[in-house]
Amino acid sequence: MPNIEDSLPPTGQTLQRAFEALASTLNQRGIRYAIIGGLALIQHTRVRTTDDIDALLVVPQIAIPGLIEALRDRGFDVDLERNIRELRGGLTTIRFADVLVDLMQPLIPAHTHVLDRAIDARVLGQSVRISSAEGLLVMKLMAMRPQDESDIRDLLAAYAGTLDLEFVRAELETFTNADDPRRAKFEQWVHEATAGH
Repeated sequence: MPNIEDSLPPTGQTLQRAFEALASTLNQRGIRYAIIGGLALIQHTRVRTTDDIDALLVVPQIAIPGLIEALRDRGFDVDLERNIRELRGGLTTIRFADVLVDLMQPLIPAHTHVLDRAIDARVLGQSVRISSAEGLLVMKLMAMRPQDESDIRDLLAAYAGTLDLEFVRAELETFTNADDPRRAKFEQWVHEATAGH
């Protein structure tokens, strides 16, 4: 298991404080969530530097103002009106000193399915819910930036032969067309990851 402490950038103490404040706020408020970015990936694969926090969460519309206020009270820099409006629309970014935190509500069924498969983990000393490896694959396939491509390959290599690839394929079909290049790339990477096993 990678040591997440090794993955912290020079601003690591701030990232750790931000993560603690976010996790405790979400846990105390009983919010259904999963950490989905680099901090979740490190739990599944290699040590990788990350300097932000990404969370997929379900917050009833009426509870969004209270959540944003609670985060402000825990030290996050927020613009109450803007962050409430943006989170109601699906995505907002807040800050904890120099740490960016993306909060995302499920916008498509695949997001909800990623939340459904979240697992319990201990990250930076906090008991949290993180995305499963399969859920991370789905989220990375949606974004498909160069870093995501590398992360997908790392996940496939780390879990060669043990992933529920049918779940990933089924979700991929819900947000891509048959000729979407992500499908072919994914199958190529699966083949490469399982060829040596």
